[in-house]
Amino acid sequence: MERKMHINCLRTQIQEIELKHGNILDACKQIIPICKTNLFGLREKVINQGFQNENDEIQFFKFTKQVPLTNLIYYMEVLDFEASFPMDKFKPQRKYIKTKMEDISAFYRIHSDFVRYARLKQTHFDKQFFTRKYSGFHCGTAEPYYILDPIFNTSHDYLLAKISAFQRISIYLQNRLKSSDEVNKISNLSWTSSKVSLTELVYALYYSGAINNGRADIKQIANAFEKIFNFSLGDFYRTYIEICSRKKDRLKFLNEMNYIISNKMKRGDA
Repeated sequence: MERKMHINCLRTQIQEIELKHGNILDACKQIIPICKTNLFGLREKVINQGFQNENDEIQFFKFTKQVPLTNLIYYMEVLDFEASFPMDKFKPQRKYIKTKMEDISAFYRIHSDFVRYARLKQTHFDKQFFTRKYSGFHCGTAEPYYILDPIFNTSHDYLLAKISAFQRISIYLQNRLKSSDEVNKISNLSWTSSKVSLTELVYALYYSGAINNGRADIKQIANAFEKIFNFSLGDFYRTYIEICSRKKDRLKFLNEMNYIISNKMKRGDA
């Protein structure tokens, strides 16, 4: 019962963080250490309390430990994916997503026997897969992850978590690909200035209240510009903080625009 409450608390924490952060990178950076801490806590309980019987051990490695471990793998993969995501070109973005999807498909092929075992919710090898007594047991091409920590790993618990995490990542990538395709259909315009410049423009429109009578959220405005100009602003909150930290000429892009259009008007008047 204590372990179940422990896991339910983690699930609630993750949901709250995802709702709080509009930026997935910020959410990942907060969730990952929480999952690690959760796993450390579970490991201590295993060392200090052990298991009542073999079924209790199987239940722990097949289900309880899977929650923090699967989330850890998932958010680490998403963090790595988003941190390396091409910023401003449609074709490289699409290629990057498809390459990741192909890597996952290759992983599934390599571990097809165990993937089938997991998806069909089979149990006949649970004793060998999810108890430390049989940590040297191998099936197909499964890697011996138990050597990482024989106290806290079985031969297949990490592999099961990776399969579960990759199932979620597949859905994430499919949505990312769909979103990328939709953005490309909306406009054939491309932002060719810097991310900082577009961030200045987005915040200028937000603070001026020029959109929806000032009721438009900053994220809505940023997303609209990303779609129109086929450009990813990334963590525009952090970019804005960097703009604010400038010692001089904070609104460099807006000032340059003002200067350029003023000169054009003067020449026109002349």
